[in-house]
Amino acid sequence: MKASGEDGKAPAGGPWEECFEAAVQLALRAGQIIRKALSEEKRVSTKTSAADLVTETDHVVEALILQELQTRFPSHRFIAEEAAAAGAKCVLTPSPTWIVDPIDGTCNFVHRFPTVAVSIGFAVNQELEFGVIYHCTEERLYTGRRGQGAFCNDLSKALVLTEIGPRRDPATLKLFLSNMERLLHAGAHGVRVIGSSTLALCHLAAGTADAYYQFGLHCWDLAAATVIIREAGGIVMDTSGGPLDLMSCRVVAAGTREMAVLIAQALQTINYGRDDERPLAFMGSQTKKVLFTPLMHPARPFRVSNHDRSSRRGVMASSLQELLSKTLDALVVASQLVTLVLEEDGTVVDTEEFFQTLGDNTHLMVLEQGQKWTPAGSHTPARWPPQRRGIAKVTFDLYKLSPKDVIGCLNVKATMYEMYSVSYDIHCTGFKAMLRSLLRFLSHAAQVTGQCLVHMGTYMLRVLAETEEQAVPGSRPRRGIKSG
Repeated sequence: MKASGEDGKAPAGGPWEECFEAAVQLALRAGQIIRKALSEEKRVSTKTSAADLVTETDHVVEALILQELQTRFPSHRFIAEEAAAAGAKCVLTPSPTWIVDPIDGTCNFVHRFPTVAVSIGFAVNQELEFGVIYHCTEERLYTGRRGQGAFCNDLSKALVLTEIGPRRDPATLKLFLSNMERLLHAGAHGVRVIGSSTLALCHLAAGTADAYYQFGLHCWDLAAATVIIREAGGIVMDTSGGPLDLMSCRVVAAGTREMAVLIAQALQTINYGRDDERPLAFMGSQTKKVLFTPLMHPARPFRVSNHDRSSRRGVMASSLQELLSKTLDALVVASQLVTLVLEEDGTVVDTEEFFQTLGDNTHLMVLEQGQKWTPAGSHTPARWPPQRRGIAKVTFDLYKLSPKDVIGCLNVKATMYEMYSVSYDIHCTGFKAMLRSLLRFLSHAAQVTGQCLVHMGTYMLRVLAETEEQAVPGSRPRRGIKSG
């Protein structure tokens, strides 16, 4: 497979040189439109399935290409993807025919995935003469002309490429995955899906892949790439192993015929019908506005405070959700039901769009449930401390030091005036300890009782002795007679 200079264009010459140059210029112009629209808001409609998408840009690019070509070549015929989607038949006649895919990889385009291309093929007498494919985001141009070679400025490693196709029903997905499994079992190094059939085929022409296969692609996906692959020395054939049928909605392409035959033999057919047999069966188109998540904004500084402005913090945040999360952490707010308002006037900040309009260092206030915004300076703190309720409070806490404890321990705590507290632990542990404590208590009690009885007996004896002395009459002294 060949590569040429930096411009990626095939050399001049040949009967269709003017057509070829027109195709190159239109592909480049279309690529500029697609690159600009890639990051913009899109209106998306569905076609054959929920995965088969079309956007306004598809229609704009196709109209640009067809109008320009019809003006310059009024006798030529045209087959275009979106025109076919609108009901136009796909008929390949001997007349010079342009086959156009305005955006290959529309699903990628909708999701801003950069693998997107413009594909323009040209056939005369039902033979493809040249093809132009432009990778819009990498600004890489692939071209091929019958008998003059294919050209691109990039070579890399090789692998097998494919695409899923527009259908997503279980039977189709089962066959698709089965085909991938068959190729991997046959010894393929890898199978990749990149989202653009034309660029996948260009990777094959450029030497970055060994082969490509797909069921469900259309003639506008295949026309330009077929010329490029063939002129690069590759093989493009039907999945049955026969010659390529441009309207059959299936293809196998490879660097060598042997590789193409091996892949075709490994595949199970997925029937998508033909482009030229009947109009495409489209689902009812449903247009919807696709709003993309805006690009990440840089973090900016904000000042936050609680409802009475007693606590203030500074936080950095890039989104409203990030600011709320960091504010709750900074101000130690447990409740998740909070309202964020501007500190200066109480304006509620509840949308991402309004948040992004706020300037740096904006002062914000967090209000919990039941709290109201008040102007600065109007909040008067309480003059007196809250009244204490009650004089004393006694609490009992029963606990065990060990699972073997029968009763456990009791903690008695008394709190007075909510300021002073005293506690005492009564330990009641195992049965043996309780028995020892009981015996010790009885021993002490017996000793005390004995002492009391001794003292009581002594006291009683003393009282009895004093009583007996008072009861017995004592002797009185005799009076003598004095003599004379």
